[in-house]
Amino acid sequence: MYVHTTETGLADGFTPVSDLKAAVVAASAAAGDKYVVILGAATARKCLEAGLLDEILVHIAPVLIGDGTRLFDHPGGTNVHLERIKYTVTPTVTNMWLRVR
Repeated sequence: MYVHTTETGLADGFTPVSDLKAAVVAASAAAGDKYVVILGAATARKCLEAGLLDEILVHIAPVLIGDGTRLFDHPGGTNVHLERIKYTVTPTVTNMWLRVR
């Protein structure tokens, strides 16, 4: 589990890791052929900038949130090209699977 600080009280089977790339590599090895889920806008953005993401799943809900961490807000950052793989639409959310190119 990638952590910003020394974590205590983690559930059994979780090892705190402060190096992002090492955490993603370890999670990928543990997942085998399954997905590794990255949660949190700041961590996801760091993974994207480091070239550690193959795909992105974006959930778009019909609500405007007035505050929070923007996932793709990085003034002066590098452009990231994405390819839409698939999308699904429901009354409450649109899900977009995107491949990082």
